[in-house]
Amino acid sequence: MKRTYPTLLLLGLAGAFLAFGATGRAEDAPASTGPEITVTPTAQWISVDGNRQLFREQEGVRHGWSGGADEITLHHNFSEETSLDVAGRAIFDERDYQLQLALTKTDVGFLRAGFSQYRKYYDNTGGYFAPFSPATFRLSDNLGMDIGRIYFEAGLTLPDVPKITIGYERQYRDGNKSLLQWGSVVQGTDIAKIYPSAKEIDEHTDILTLSIEHEIRKVAIRNYFRYERFESDTRRANTAVNLNTATRQTVTIRENYDSDNFINTFHLSSHLNEKVFWSLGYLFTTLDGAGSLNIATPPPLGPFDRNWLTRALDTSLDSHVLNLNAMFGPYAGLVFYAGLQTEQTETRGLTDALFTTGLNPASTNLLRSSNDKRSLSETLGVRYTKIPYTTLYAEGRWTQQDIDLTERETENSLAGFARVTDTTVSRQDYRVGFNTAPIARVNLAGRYRHRIVANDYDHTTDTDNGYSAFITAQDFTTDEVMAKLTLRPCAQFSVALTYQLVATDIDTGHNGALPIAPQGTRQSGNYDAHIYSLSATVTPLTRLYLTGYLSFQDTRTTAFDNASPAVVAYEGNVYTVMGTAGYALNEKTDLTLEYTYSRADSFANSPAAGLPLGVDYQRHAILAGLSRKIRDNITARLRYGFYEYNETSSGGFRDYTAHLVSTTWTMRF
Repeated sequence: MKRTYPTLLLLGLAGAFLAFGATGRAEDAPASTGPEITVTPTAQWISVDGNRQLFREQEGVRHGWSGGADEITLHHNFSEETSLDVAGRAIFDERDYQLQLALTKTDVGFLRAGFSQYRKYYDNTGGYFAPFSPATFRLSDNLGMDIGRIYFEAGLTLPDVPKITIGYERQYRDGNKSLLQWGSVVQGTDIAKIYPSAKEIDEHTDILTLSIEHEIRKVAIRNYFRYERFESDTRRANTAVNLNTATRQTVTIRENYDSDNFINTFHLSSHLNEKVFWSLGYLFTTLDGAGSLNIATPPPLGPFDRNWLTRALDTSLDSHVLNLNAMFGPYAGLVFYAGLQTEQTETRGLTDALFTTGLNPASTNLLRSSNDKRSLSETLGVRYTKIPYTTLYAEGRWTQQDIDLTERETENSLAGFARVTDTTVSRQDYRVGFNTAPIARVNLAGRYRHRIVANDYDHTTDTDNGYSAFITAQDFTTDEVMAKLTLRPCAQFSVALTYQLVATDIDTGHNGALPIAPQGTRQSGNYDAHIYSLSATVTPLTRLYLTGYLSFQDTRTTAFDNASPAVVAYEGNVYTVMGTAGYALNEKTDLTLEYTYSRADSFANSPAAGLPLGVDYQRHAILAGLSRKIRDNITARLRYGFYEYNETSSGGFRDYTAHLVSTTWTMRF
């Protein structure tokens, strides 16, 4: 059905476009201008030696031949007031399609429609564990997903009356994607989670919208209504392999879900005078959803202890959000702004599940949950521009939340698991910064940010006393510093240097129920990142330009249990280099060269205590292009690409080398 979308789109709109376009051909209207058309056919060939699936995932294209039209455009003026614009793209064998149509009549309205689809590829290789034989596994299927969108939109833009826009849109995803929820592999007495898994997805969302905009006495009024109908059908398989007995077991999980979501936004804004601006907004959302879940576990049971079959799965949500904002100034170079937002959201869930096999055959479980959130947020900021060529700014944001969570489970009408948690959340976010150009050709910018998130959990009821109820508090403190220097010593050269520091400390309080540490608060995690970047543009000759970018990220993450050999502190360096060069041989011929290099060396090999973590790879990409203007309206382009990827941390299973050759012609009529 999805492949018929472009045809249906053209047939369904052709009559409407012609009828609407005819309104611009009145007897006294000037003669229409001829259409302006651009056509860009293209052909491409790619060969890949090595892991083709990983190349597809990283570069977004498949090996072999592909071709079609890289771009087709049409612009036609029926009259001075009425115009038609068409833009399209179709790359066959890549499932890459795009079509956009717009018919506009000034001070009357417009009709717009479009269709787009592209394919996202996924690698089908799982994890890597050198002590095993084989050390890695690969799914037989070529994984990929079609992601698309089709839309219709009509608007009325008559003067002095409300502007009205109505629309319909369908978004969809269809295909198979890889997951990082890998299955267990057993060899000897060792167990490693490295067997790959994939998920079949068939989902779509139908969207209806209505927007009304108008202005009354300098007050801008806008109301936006949106209805979404979401439907999803997914299936995934988790496979466990025993290399000792040459056996495997697959657990199949199928989920279906659909929901109806109504959203309405009302917005007012106005300038009271030249120095005072205010706005008011209100958002209402309501959602009702239903679904089903089926887990089939063949004997012997595991990794789940029983089969699941839901007889009912319902969710509902109601949310109200109100905000008020104001801006004052400038007063002697000062501009003040403030905002206030309040939110109340109620979420309900119900699951009626049937256990068909296992510990208690044919037993029933009823799970109920509710989540009520009340939130208040404040914003206060100031900007100062009185200093010549300099802007100073500061901003603070505060949020207070109360979240009440209730979860209850009964099995065969007998009380089971129960938890009631009252959560208090406090967020603080402070930012100060500046941007200045103290002398010609020099620009300096800096920013400091301090963010605190404090979560306090009061577990008034907890029958299990397990994760995550043993956590009583968790605080995140983040400091961020950024500085950027831009130099333009001459017209032919510019350079920018940027440094960024991000540091986060995580403190966790617990009740001592688990044997991890005595009751109290301790630092459970720490993250530090230093990011350096350098970019430059050089034009030493009129016909030659050079651009370059260099980035280095030094990151480190530690956890409270890094003394254990199974918990390895993460330390990783990521290098990125990009360069582009262009040279005009003459007025009709151009040469271009692009190079990209990236590397990471965060691999930590500790197979004696657990899976090795991180990655150690090098990635190169070189693109060379030749462009030649054949005639004033015809340009030909030839391109060659070379790609190489080496990942020593996976024993070479993910390595590849690829070559690309493509030709493109652009013709204008």
